[in-house]
Amino acid sequence: MTRFDSATTVVRVGENRYAAELDPGYLIGSALNGGYLMSVLQRAALAESDHPHAVSSSYHFLRPGSGGPAEIGTEVVKRGRTVTTVLVTLRQRGATVITGTVATAALASQAEPLYETPPVEIPPVDRCRNFDPRESRLAEDSFVSRVDVGFAPDSYAALAGERAADSPELYGYVDLSARDGGSAENPEAFLPLAVDALPPVVSLLTDWSWAPTVELTWHLRAVPEPGPLAFRAHTSLVSDGWFDENVDLWDAKGRLVAQSRQLARVGR
Repeated sequence: MTRFDSATTVVRVGENRYAAELDPGYLIGSALNGGYLMSVLQRAALAESDHPHAVSSSYHFLRPGSGGPAEIGTEVVKRGRTVTTVLVTLRQRGATVITGTVATAALASQAEPLYETPPVEIPPVDRCRNFDPRESRLAEDSFVSRVDVGFAPDSYAALAGERAADSPELYGYVDLSARDGGSAENPEAFLPLAVDALPPVVSLLTDWSWAPTVELTWHLRAVPEPGPLAFRAHTSLVSDGWFDENVDLWDAKGRLVAQSRQLARVGR
């Protein structure tokens, strides 16, 4: 079992109630990464559903999560043959940390799309370089040790300050860290973390600082193959202390497997 699989385990402790032990290794500063929290809540939502896949998920982040015990409440608000919708809430020390609405369904793993936008052209993994502007400001065994992110040459140069960014876009590959056991046993379980694993795209426009997510919605578009995921991250508007971040993920077969959009605050 990988560290990620262990760290996202939930235990049923009663009707509509689960317990989790949140891993402090997923901290970014003093707050747990939002994608990690979404991965934990997804496991609870799927445990309540008759369907195997979380096809549409929307989360609101109310306060920072921390390592240690957490309580998860679930409520099935619709149980259907095609879609079952589950509300999930994670609480720590009596306070609500994150709430989510998860629509579950069953996707055919070999489905052929009627139309699909061609994947973006990203150099092979061996031509990408690891870099994270958060690394120097975080504890050694924290979130940046949990994921391997390799940036395409142009993205690396822009993040490292070697050139000005032509536009706020990042390209590369993301996977769970090899030091933690590598890819998740279930590749789909990694997607909530993968869409929120990158340095904030606004880092291309300003010095990096914590950029808290207010709301994040992501969609599962296909069941992913194991292995690193190619990504494109971009923003449409940075204004008045707010920005959006949009992430597309492709699996090893070049299929679009996930899309996300979040609204976040520019770091203070």
